[in-house]
Amino acid sequence: MKRVLVTGGSGKVGRACVRDLLEHGYEVINVDAMRPSEALCPFVEADLTDFGEALEALSEVDSRHKGVDAVVHLAAIPAPGRHTNAVTFRNNILSTYNVFEAARKFAIRNLIWASSETVLGLP
Repeated sequence: MKRVLVTGGSGKVGRACVRDLLEHGYEVINVDAMRPSEALCPFVEADLTDFGEALEALSEVDSRHKGVDAVVHLAAIPAPGRHTNAVTFRNNILSTYNVFEAARKFAIRNLIWASSETVLGLP
């Protein structure tokens, strides 16, 4: 069985992704800064803008998991206007860099990254 870590698994797209992966027999870990509204899989709260937390999330968190086979990176501030532009840019760029770099360091070759259509500023 493959172990898949979903960043942003508590969000709108993240919840759908977690459900789909579980339905297809994957072991899933949700890593997010926000607790999910329903517990579908193990949850780890982490600030992915912190490189140390990103490293730990992708490698091992206590007895919840030791290593992952794949990462689906969905964690981000999903739309403009929720925070200042500088905060949105910092969060989204830094967390993405940290997740990609942590995946590289741990030789996680299966990495999927998706973004919201609101990245274009659509309401």
